Amino acid sequence: MTDKLWHKYLLFSLFCVAIYFPLFLHLDWQPMNNWDESLFAMRASYMAEEGHYMRDYSHWVDGGMLHRSTKPPFTTWLQVLSLKVFGINELALRLPIALCALGTVLLMLWFSRKKLGSIHIGYCAGFVLVTSLGYVREHGSRTGDHDAAMAFYMMAGAIAFYSYLEATEKRQRLGWLALLTAATTAAMMTKYVFGLLFFPAFLVYAIYKKQLWGLLKRGSTWLAALVVLAPLSCWLYYIERQLPGFLEQALGHEITERYAVGYGGHDHPFNYYFLNFWEKDHFIPWLLLLPVPLFLVFSRHRSTMRDFSVLMFLCVLGELLVVSFSKTKTDHYDMVAYPPLAMLAGIGLYQLALALLHLWKEKMHRPIVLSAVVLGGWWLVALPYCTVMERVYKPKMTDITMGYGYLLQKIQETRPSFKSFTILSPIYNGQVNYYAGLLSRKEGYKIKLSEHPKWVEVGDTVLVCEPEMKDSLIAHFDLQAIEAEGACFLAIAKGKKNSAMRMEDKGRQ
Repeated sequence: MTDKLWHKYLLFSLFCVAIYFPLFLHLDWQPMNNWDESLFAMRASYMAEEGHYMRDYSHWVDGGMLHRSTKPPFTTWLQVLSLKVFGINELALRLPIALCALGTVLLMLWFSRKKLGSIHIGYCAGFVLVTSLGYVREHGSRTGDHDAAMAFYMMAGAIAFYSYLEATEKRQRLGWLALLTAATTAAMMTKYVFGLLFFPAFLVYAIYKKQLWGLLKRGSTWLAALVVLAPLSCWLYYIERQLPGFLEQALGHEITERYAVGYGGHDHPFNYYFLNFWEKDHFIPWLLLLPVPLFLVFSRHRSTMRDFSVLMFLCVLGELLVVSFSKTKTDHYDMVAYPPLAMLAGIGLYQLALALLHLWKEKMHRPIVLSAVVLGGWWLVALPYCTVMERVYKPKMTDITMGYGYLLQKIQETRPSFKSFTILSPIYNGQVNYYAGLLSRKEGYKIKLSEHPKWVEVGDTVLVCEPEMKDSLIAHFDLQAIEAEGACFLAIAKGKKNSAMRMEDKGRQ
């Protein structure tokens, strides 16, 4: 093995170790998140156990929410396969999504090596992606939500489209078109028309490359469109036959209602996503590298890197503009923009490194270069990596509404004899529904769900986190504490307090 080849393998190995920790370290440490992750977990777990699509979440747990699951099932199928192999647990649900994130990084490496002329661009872009706090967060690469998987499918589609336009041989062109078709199908079978949000960028890029008319004239283009629409159409037809009214609810709730009406308190201003990159540190410090590829875009010299930068900027701007016009703006709608942004920032980081190497050749510039490397290494390598490691090392959710999972996990370890109790919480708490159903199905627990403390009776064992519900229990009952975690506790209602009994007597009179 030559020294040069040995160095390549060493660099690749070090890179793999570096990205492993942000993507996979303590992946199963925290319980399921309250909303979407728990909803996806219930649907995938139900499919794994029952082999059927779940009509609503009351099928998973008695007394659960009457809330229909409306997302298409492609990524859920990947999670079902993982659950079949590893059992129903947090790791099995999150692993396919983390692997999609890894696939995104490997895709960047491959494309940079094959198309951009240097795998080091991929190293820079991959490092940027896994140290972007907006990507490694809830709803991102480390949870069972589907947005990081969507980002993988859509980035694969963008790379396939770029390569399709660049291909000169018919066989190569058809191969890239097949990959674009497969990636788009996976995206649409995960999140409906959201999977098409890069297509306005594709249209503009085809005009930029003066190939739009050629695309529209090819029969393979329209055949690919039919192939993309066929699986989703067939699935919707089948589900509508099984569950009449599903199509109206899915399209109305998932597309029309969310886009036209502010939903669930997510009616943020137009510039919400753009501000998050800076104000919430979602893409800091990498945002400051974007002027470098932007300079390439406006340079006169045509090159592969310039054309690809144009496509990446179009994908980012097109997607962000569409979701910014939406009345409903949830934090994760910008997730698919992070891989293109990472590629752009990676190109900027690579160009800066080349400039420093060029200056290093002049001995008089070496002190300046050395100082820049030390400062840049701290600011662009050590600091982002340490920040993301703080997030992924034994992460702890602080939201009270998500504390049920921690206490339920603790009860299993420390109080195995307590298997019959009531959980007091709003019925629309995904985490409560998921764990109540899981423990009842798998561990022999007998868990009841209740929305109001007034239904608690003397002798009941109750688990509660909500402040108002805790205050009501404490005011009306003498409680015997069993276990506690954070703001949550499990206790037995031993008897009613005198004040509560007097109030009941007055009520009877």
